Amino acid sequence: MRTIGELIQDVNTAYNKGVGSDDTRLVPRYVYSKLLAARNRLINQQGNSTQKIGQAVYQTLPCIEMETAPIHECACLPPKGCTIYRSKYKLPQFLVNINDEMIQSVSTVTGEIEYHKTTWEEKKHTTGRRYVKKIHDYYIRNYRLYITAQTGPTTITLTGIFADPIIALSFKSFCDDCVGDDCVDCNSPLDIEFPIDGHKVNTLIEMVVIDIRENFSRGIEDRTNDSADSPEQQSK
Repeated sequence: MRTIGELIQDVNTAYNKGVGSDDTRLVPRYVYSKLLAARNRLINQQGNSTQKIGQAVYQTLPCIEMETAPIHECACLPPKGCTIYRSKYKLPQFLVNINDEMIQSVSTVTGEIEYHKTTWEEKKHTTGRRYVKKIHDYYIRNYRLYITAQTGPTTITLTGIFADPIIALSFKSFCDDCVGDDCVDCNSPLDIEFPIDGHKVNTLIEMVVIDIRENFSRGIEDRTNDSADSPEQQSK
């Protein structure tokens, strides 16, 4: 898998049709935003077709810390003997396919219990049903993960496709034992592997280069039109 830095270099090389000089090199943050946009388009195209999304694009949040949810945030009163739990911190933004988050699995850390997808709206209609406490399910609301359980898990594992891999990697894990300034990650984001299927890399780079060139062309056209419409031009 290629790193973010390697892909940015590849885009610069393709954009300049060779090794670019310092004065023509594109800003890394700008290129990264274009890589994300192109990657997300490719994944959505796969999700909307019969193509299988490769495992390489998924990321796992291994230790999501859970806490008891305030009753006013619950979709319904939990069945007798159960409590509703939510993730202590908001989750990173997921990619969405046909109005549904691209989540592959949600389970306990040991994998003994797998939670099945439901929605806040569906959960409201299960209030008072006796069998509910036997169902292991989850829903996402306001970027929080919610589950109903008789015995609350302290941590949950979730695998999905996130809009920004860097933000997903920086999600605060229950296993993080750092405090304050000790939590600063000195690793460069450029060294992070970019979640993309290997056979899609060339397509990704081509899409980014085309997008950047089109944006650059539109910028020149806009500046030309502004110049032509300026009072100085009109007065001549």
